Amino acid sequence: MRPSDRDRVAEMTSDIWDGHDYMAHVFDDWVADATAAFQAVEVDGVVVGLHRLRPYAPGLVWYEGLRVATSHQRQGIARAMLDSAIAEAREQGFAELRLATYNEVASHLFESAGFKPLLDIRWWRAPRVEGGEPANMPDAVEAEKLWKMAASSPGFEMYNGISADLNGARNLEAAELGRLASRGMLRVAPGGRALGGLRRPWSDNVAVAFLAGRGAALRDLLFALRYEADADAAEHVTVALPRGHPAADDMRATGYDFANAEDTAFIYGLKLKPATNV
Repeated sequence: MRPSDRDRVAEMTSDIWDGHDYMAHVFDDWVADATAAFQAVEVDGVVVGLHRLRPYAPGLVWYEGLRVATSHQRQGIARAMLDSAIAEAREQGFAELRLATYNEVASHLFESAGFKPLLDIRWWRAPRVEGGEPANMPDAVEAEKLWKMAASSPGFEMYNGISADLNGARNLEAAELGRLASRGMLRVAPGGRALGGLRRPWSDNVAVAFLAGRGAALRDLLFALRYEADADAAEHVTVALPRGHPAADDMRATGYDFANAEDTAFIYGLKLKPATNV
């Protein structure tokens, strides 16, 4: 993909999500990122398809940005691009290729290529609120000690061992809690009885990729996140929960509701060969 392709990409994605496709906002950064492969398919010198492969954790590579121009859909281009990405990831020795989608049609494509569903996510949202203290931010050593509590909390197994982060779903483990804490991206309730892992937000909000805890401690954390949104002048808090997660009652009790009752998102994974030097 070249910087000169910007206008063409904007044109071919203008009808996606009613004109609100994120591609126009990330194009320049993606072109400039030498650590990822941002690739295009051309027909007669015109870009008609694009996608990106991005290594993001040891052994893991993220697949994103698959787009095919309306004029060239249903011609096998998307499948050919996906197959090419899988082959490239395998050749580079990655252990697993992961991706996220909101699109049911795309889900069928990924499943036909061997991807397995890892997470079915619902989005919860609450507006910011004044009057309280934000949650604690532990250091990395403290964070890793919270793993036992997190792993045994109700519904945590529904995350299927991965974070509900559509920027790149990492494995959930003690080391991941430490990594997040070292980046200021972990929030903990008083006493360490509930925690939330943050992700990079897509808009003006506090974005939570996973929760752990129960009862009063979890509710205290959920309120503290709303206080943090107010302190940061963010509009709201968004929380990703697996469908059917038992924290739903705690969410409602602390002022959260579905961002959109129809919204859902899926994270898929495809096992490749064992990772080697990535």
